Amino acid sequence: MSSNALNHRGHARRAFCSNLTLATTLAIASLALTSHPSLAAESGFEGVAWGATQAQLKEALGERLGTRACPEEQREEPELNRYARACGPYIEDYTIDGISFVAFFGLRGIEGPLSAIYLDRAATVTNEQIKAGKGAEFRYNRVKKVLAERHGRPERVSETSARPRDKPAVLLTEWVSGDTTITLTETIVSEARGQQYYLSVVYAPKTQVPEAR
Repeated sequence: MSSNALNHRGHARRAFCSNLTLATTLAIASLALTSHPSLAAESGFEGVAWGATQAQLKEALGERLGTRACPEEQREEPELNRYARACGPYIEDYTIDGISFVAFFGLRGIEGPLSAIYLDRAATVTNEQIKAGKGAEFRYNRVKKVLAERHGRPERVSETSARPRDKPAVLLTEWVSGDTTITLTETIVSEARGQQYYLSVVYAPKTQVPEAR
């Protein structure tokens, strides 16, 4: 075989080995990326992740987070979501545009995982406030504006224009942001002295939250 042919074969072999090494390196890197555990889905609330334990909530939220002890019979329940507003971790004064809520964290168990977040506010406004344009719906619209700035265009809006004094009025706006559905609702009840209202924001994961490990 001529020296030129040998040189050509040597170049080809070196090129093949170089390409093989590169392909192997890329394959290993790809495997490392795909086999790495995926990060927990964000809830969209204060950097807290779905599936967080009570300890992780404390780490994320610090001294703002308080805890209400659950009665013994509730501790035996496998699902604590229905007790979310009665016991477990909470923030006493969480504000959106100066409007104060109590924030409750729904855990599936005493220690977690986190599977829902509830912001609740119940209050009244007077007829004088309503006449000044600061009735119950004024609060709803302020919170809605902030959530729209955070999460963009809503997926669903249901806001009846009728405000009968003998029936509650219900306003609703819903966003889907990443792995979370955020639902803002307000129920308004008119009375002689003004309005009573219940304003809430619920953060819920779009998919089932895995059990805490």
